[in-house]
Amino acid sequence: MLPYLLVLSFVTFWILLEQKALNRKSFWIPWVALSLFAGIRSYLVGTDSGNYTQDFRNQLNVDYFKFNETVEFGYQLFEYALLNITHNYFWFFFITSSIVVYCYLSVIKKHSVNYTLSVFLFITLGVYTFFFNGLRQGLAMAIFAFSLSYLLERRFFLYFLICLGASLFHITALFMIPFYFLVNLRIKLLNKILLVFIGSLFTSKFLISYLADTNERYEGYATAAEKAGGLLTLGFYTVLLFLIYFVIRLYKIRDDYLIKLFTFYATGIVFLIPVAMLGANPSGPQRLLTYFTWTLVLILPFIFKRINNLYVTSTAIILFVIYFILTTTRFSNLTPYMLNPIFEIL
Repeated sequence: MLPYLLVLSFVTFWILLEQKALNRKSFWIPWVALSLFAGIRSYLVGTDSGNYTQDFRNQLNVDYFKFNETVEFGYQLFEYALLNITHNYFWFFFITSSIVVYCYLSVIKKHSVNYTLSVFLFITLGVYTFFFNGLRQGLAMAIFAFSLSYLLERRFFLYFLICLGASLFHITALFMIPFYFLVNLRIKLLNKILLVFIGSLFTSKFLISYLADTNERYEGYATAAEKAGGLLTLGFYTVLLFLIYFVIRLYKIRDDYLIKLFTFYATGIVFLIPVAMLGANPSGPQRLLTYFTWTLVLILPFIFKRINNLYVTSTAIILFVIYFILTTTRFSNLTPYMLNPIFEIL
């Protein structure tokens, strides 16, 4: 766990230092640090990393590379192109991590009211480490993050194009298209949440079964969960939903930017509650959570700024560090952190 805490401390410290010394938001050093940390890891870090790096580790001749119709074409094309250049999976990890981190940091830098805190949350909430396991979906979600501006500005065509591009790496990005209309629908927030919950109750079982039937890679999505990790995570984000809503009501926040962000977050959480009630495998539909929960890196700094209480913010930071430690050590095979053998000389 220590390497994760070290990279968290370094990135946070550097951003604070550059803000203090140069009065600017540090981008490139955190981008390099986080990309390298993810890039130099062993394929043994992360439950799915071995599958993603198999062709590289087996030195697959590209003449024998077969495009699989059950895997998104964009991802396969990327892997095929890279195999033509190298069989060192370091480059595979480093390039994908560079893309993911760049996408998120760009959006955070543009939209956050507290850049340092947002990057801190980006790491501690597990948005950063998600792609250590679900690499294809992690790429899709990072690309999808670029659609945030168009969601807030009500520019559907560009929002749709980004969802379409993200779906080339993971088909679940198409699931985000209806949420554009939910966020921008001119009805009360509680009515939207109720509408989504009822709709999910009647459609979630069908959607899971359809996904499992149309692609054998997602058959596990329809099976019952054997671990409580997914439910605990959903429960955590549901509690945050209520706390944020309470603050919005208590402080009478009317900021359109925050309300839209929170609407997107809340409708996503509420939609997935019936999915969890079905007992679906947490590695399946509940992975959709991160499409919505990453927005907390923008929502929470706004909330803390409005509360404007040092004790509340400090307590929250401690709790998020504890959450980071617990989720990193107990789920997804992220610990112990191990280096790619080519770097073990370090």
